[in-house]
Amino acid sequence: MELHNGEFAINGYRFGCGHNANVSTLNATGIRWRVQDQPNPVGDNILVGRDFMDPQPIKFGMFFRGDTAEETAQVAAEFANAWAAARDRKPGEESVLEIGVHGHTVRAYGRPRDLDIDDSEIFARKHADGTAVFDRVDGLFYGDPDTGGGGQVTLSITPPQSAGIKSPMRSPIVTLKGGIRQGIVTSPGLRATKDVTITIHGTVNRPIVAGAGWEIELGTNLAYDRFVVIDARAKTATRDDGVSLAGKLTRKSRLDQIQVPAGASEFTFRGTSPDGSATATIRWGSAHTSLGA
Repeated sequence: MELHNGEFAINGYRFGCGHNANVSTLNATGIRWRVQDQPNPVGDNILVGRDFMDPQPIKFGMFFRGDTAEETAQVAAEFANAWAAARDRKPGEESVLEIGVHGHTVRAYGRPRDLDIDDSEIFARKHADGTAVFDRVDGLFYGDPDTGGGGQVTLSITPPQSAGIKSPMRSPIVTLKGGIRQGIVTSPGLRATKDVTITIHGTVNRPIVAGAGWEIELGTNLAYDRFVVIDARAKTATRDDGVSLAGKLTRKSRLDQIQVPAGASEFTFRGTSPDGSATATIRWGSAHTSLGA
């Protein structure tokens, strides 16, 4: 979603600059670590271990206004309804908070949580204050590929060529070769991103998509009218009719290893497509530590 500088959206509801539900203060960049540091049991100093990032909540100071006290109350009510949408989320399902920053949009994943509005002001005044908290499940911000904060590439498979029949013939007889097509891309941002989706369209047998340090193989066929979406962040592989194909991934396929590094990298798409119609679309949002990039 394309947002203006200082504009926000939660589950499609827009607020912030240019709206009657506006933001007066924002604390979005927060870094905390869980560490495994331990005192050296046999000497001086500290033994440092692994560091794990703990996502910090995004905190809003809110300001609601209208031409009348009644209109202000309505603005606050609309924001509260949008913020309360998390109650309808299923376990594991996330909300997306989008933030417009100097010509581009970044996304944070999590759920809207605490909301406090000073309702004493909505009876007779044309403004009301409040605070809101968005709990993040991921410590990074991700760019929106539609506004230049990431990228997308579609790879096709070259039509298989006849391999001929060699003597002596052995069973099974194979006369088609799998195709391969490579794609080199450049990802913006300073960090590797795991906000990656892979969409594979048939007709294809045992499609394989690979990137820098990872490979995903689907041990099944996709018909000409079928596709599967592999979501690296959600760790799911879902066919277009809603059927999970996670069980069809081969053992070497690790969804948690899928990522697109910052800078240049290369994708490959392999498999056997009798009519050469199969495609794989890799789409990703660039990763950022703060709103500044």
